[in-house]
This record gives sequence, structure tokens and C-alpha cells, in this order.
Amino acid sequence: MDANRRLSLTANEDGTVIVTNRHGTQITVDLHGLRGLTPLEMLLAALGSCSAVDIVELMRKQRAPVTPLPVDVEGLKDDQRMQWLRVTYHVAQEVDPRKFERARSKTAEDLCTVSRTLTHGCPVDHLVG
Repeated sequence: MDANRRLSLTANEDGTVIVTNRHGTQITVDLHGLRGLTPLEMLLAALGSCSAVDIVELMRKQRAPVTPLPVDVEGLKDDQRMQWLRVTYHVAQEVDPRKFERARSKTAEDLCTVSRTLTHGCPVDHLVG
């Protein structure tokens, strides 16, 4: 399924960027993280939330709810790029570990577009329009 995705952004002089989706929902990104998440924090949030919602949905379909599902996302940044990223799921003891592992694996390998894009990469064009 090919599905074009698009956001509109407005960069402001104060270091903030207002991001708007097609539904009009807005978030503030802040270069320094004072009035919103930093761009890199947004990347971490995208990775964690993409995988978390997929896992919650897969587990719900198996009648094995996992909510709330606390998730931590961290990584190491050098001068140029992230060197590694890690997503840690904090699963309640009553959750079936085999079902959760299947959901986690399917999410990481097949479902979470953010995770697969970060793992495999994709071309990025910077255009002037």
C-alpha cells in the first residue's frame, strides 16, 4: 500500500517550529527543548510510539491487553548522527511473555514503519520550492 504522508512546518525566529498535519493538529518543536520536544526527541518519540501502538493493538487482538505499556527510548548521538537507538518496554508480570515477544518481533520487523525506515534507511531530498 503506497500512502503519501505530508506535514506542514513553519520555522520561527525564536527557534520553534510549528508542525501541522492534514487534520489541523499541531505540535511545537523547539531547538532547545524548552517549549516543545527537540527534533531528535521527536525522532525518538516517533520510534517509541509507532512500536508501542502496534504492540498494544496486536496484544488486544490476542485478548492479552498490555495497557498501560510504559516505553523508554534512548540512543547515543555523535557529532553527525545517532549511533544506536534502544526501545525498552516495561511489561507487567501478568502479560504472557511469549505473546508479547511475538508482538514485539512482528512490530520491529514488519509493522512499525518508523523502526524499519531507521533500520534500513531511505533517501531524503532537500528541495527549494
